[in-house]
Amino acid sequence: MKLYKLLAAAGVALILASCATPKNYNYLQDLQNGQQITTPTDGTIRLQPNDMITVLVKSKNPEMANVFNKGLITNVKAGLADQSYYTMGYTVDPEGNIDFPVAGKIHVGGLTRHEAQETIKKTLIDSELLKDANVTVETMNLSYTVMGEVNKPGNYMLDKDAVTLFEALGKAGDMNVYGKRDSVLVIRQRGAQKTIYSLCLNNAKDIFSSDAYYVQQNDVIYVKANDTKARQSNVPGNESRTLSFWLSLASVLTALGVLIFK
Repeated sequence: MKLYKLLAAAGVALILASCATPKNYNYLQDLQNGQQITTPTDGTIRLQPNDMITVLVKSKNPEMANVFNKGLITNVKAGLADQSYYTMGYTVDPEGNIDFPVAGKIHVGGLTRHEAQETIKKTLIDSELLKDANVTVETMNLSYTVMGEVNKPGNYMLDKDAVTLFEALGKAGDMNVYGKRDSVLVIRQRGAQKTIYSLCLNNAKDIFSSDAYYVQQNDVIYVKANDTKARQSNVPGNESRTLSFWLSLASVLTALGVLIFK
């Protein structure tokens, strides 16, 4: 009878243990209500070599402005311009320059989009090429990659400033149950130099204080597999050992104990 009770208790304990949430599963576990944390950067994207940008120049004199609009196409509806513009892109060269019509080389490497706008505008005005230039710069081909234990790995467009790591993971469908939340790698390349960040997403102080909290163009985000997934990879045929499997095993063992020691 004692052995039966012991087996029954062990079965219950196994079931409860398998239902418990691992301590490192939830994000940002150390956050407190009302807590304030300052991030080290504002997440603004700065232009790098091989980035592509569009540059749209407007002026009170449209004919003069269009000299600087590379491949400008204006949408027309019922014979009237609807103020929609499309321009061909400029690729930032290895020295950080773009080759701008008439003005020649303009350095934009390391600048934000707004700084690049002001630099191009100043160049046109100082060179007396256009007195009242109004310049708009937009990025074209910026992206990042999410790999590993996420639901939708792939390459994603970086279409705005201040995209956080959580937003990037959200676009990739978030981590699956096998993702290792306490050791997410962000690989960031600047020229020939690569910087590796290892982040614990359970810890708010760790993630919010990191330069990798905001995603930059060409970042690679890699979510490692946890120990459960690693053990499964060694099983012949890669058979899954899920929660339902362990629950079923516990139920069978408990039932056997009841039949044997009844």
